Amino acid sequence: MVKRVKIGQFRDRASELIRRAAGGETIVILHRDREVAKIVPVREKTDRARGLIGCLAGTASVRGDIESPIVPPEAWFRPV
Repeated sequence: MVKRVKIGQFRDRASELIRRAAGGETIVILHRDREVAKIVPVREKTDRARGLIGCLAGTASVRGDIESPIVPPEAWFRPV
């Protein structure tokens, strides 16, 4: 849910509005009826990591030998 407040209201009720944001609510601050700032809840780091990496779970597979070099070691130091 998004709560819209005028800047004067925010100044008077900042602590309450920040607690509401910590509880999951988004607060939009208005100055002369124009949106100038937004206070949003902070996501837990574990949620972010789960979203970035977890969304790829099960999408890759290992094919062949992934430990042996592709080219023989003798070719590693061949002059250019």
